[in-house]
Amino acid sequence: MPGIDFSKLRAEIVMEEVLSRLNFEAVTQHGDQLRGPCPVHGSSNPQSRSFSVNIRSGRYFCHKCKSQGNQLELWAAVRKMPIYEAAVDLCQSIGREVPWITRW
Repeated sequence: MPGIDFSKLRAEIVMEEVLSRLNFEAVTQHGDQLRGPCPVHGSSNPQSRSFSVNIRSGRYFCHKCKSQGNQLELWAAVRKMPIYEAAVDLCQSIGREVPWITRW
């Protein structure tokens, strides 16, 4: 199985792209901090603010289900996939090439 350059993928695909693909709509925004319903556990209340994401750092945290991580880990958690499969799926969803590790 070929390797994926996860650092390159995280640098190229920003949190905003992932949130957009997940149809996340923030309830509140203060600077780079967004709050809204959690896409991981599927908040039933559209006004929930349990999910917090910092756009600048590319990190998220849900105060209810305790899911946390970066944009790739968010995609993997929502899609219920291992990181490797989620990386390929995310790249395909956005229409980008997977940053495969090539060895010469």
